[in-house]
Amino acid sequence: MIISLEVTKKTSNEIQLQQAIAKETEIKINTLREVYRRVAAEGAMLYFLLITLCVVDHMYQYSLESFSTFFFKAIEKTEAFEDEE
Repeated sequence: MIISLEVTKKTSNEIQLQQAIAKETEIKINTLREVYRRVAAEGAMLYFLLITLCVVDHMYQYSLESFSTFFFKAIEKTEAFEDEE
């Protein structure tokens, strides 16, 4: 009975340690998610702007390859992001 209680206590301590690590990891993930949310919003805006150009004129319809080219050029022109950790 005593051995069983010791094993249970050890397992409980290990679980508490893993939960603390999981909470720290969740905080880091949420912080990074907010950083990438801005990038995703800019990418979505760029994509939908290119898609709606065909309303102006038919010749403005872009393929995925063209969109990728514009997207990567925009990424290259943006300022470097400073890590907020």
